[in-house]
Amino acid sequence: MMTKAKFTGTILSVAILIASCTQGQKQSGNTELSNASVSKKHPIIITPDDALTELKNGNQRFLENKQININYKEEIEATKADQRPHSLILSCVDSRIPPEIIFDQGIGNIFVVRVAGNIEDPNILGSMEFATKIKGTKLIVVMGHTKCGAIKGVIDNAELGNLTQLLAQIKPAITGDKSNMELMLTETAKKNVELTIADILNQSPVISELIKDGKLKIAGAIYDVATGKVSFL
Repeated sequence: MMTKAKFTGTILSVAILIASCTQGQKQSGNTELSNASVSKKHPIIITPDDALTELKNGNQRFLENKQININYKEEIEATKADQRPHSLILSCVDSRIPPEIIFDQGIGNIFVVRVAGNIEDPNILGSMEFATKIKGTKLIVVMGHTKCGAIKGVIDNAELGNLTQLLAQIKPAITGDKSNMELMLTETAKKNVELTIADILNQSPVISELIKDGKLKIAGAIYDVATGKVSFL
């Protein structure tokens, strides 16, 4: 015959077991919701057009202060084994245009190459070929910006150590009239983007072949430091 103490102990054990099962179900449900949220948060990039759309959407989120790629600990965990960035951004070194932020891409979503005047050289081309051919990056964006110091230096014929030869590479892009310096800076920045893209295609058969096969796209863009908006050319 079961004593009162044993009966009470049995009831308590059953209650604990039921509570544990219920908690486990709740945790499982939360995991499913979390996974669904992550899936919705990070769109699957299959084509170059998908990558371009995500960058445009990311800049819009940035402008509206609705960023979603800000859980850096989660992003570190998700990318610790490998990386498959969907895009590569070649931009200027200007501190006001961090691509990961202005496109709301966080950690692991884009490669970033930065050099004054967003021009290319063999080292940058090699980096692009690694990103596209080896890592499967779908999109290259060459991004200039308004009020660019490198462009201003070119127009003013500035000279300073190794910077002199860098600025000389931008000189063919000079466009406009000094009577409207702001417009001249912007138009020259756009022309410089166009010439850089042409140089990339001329000097990298690897990239040109990927574009020809439809596996890669290359696009130009200008970032407005006054508004935060990226305009694709």
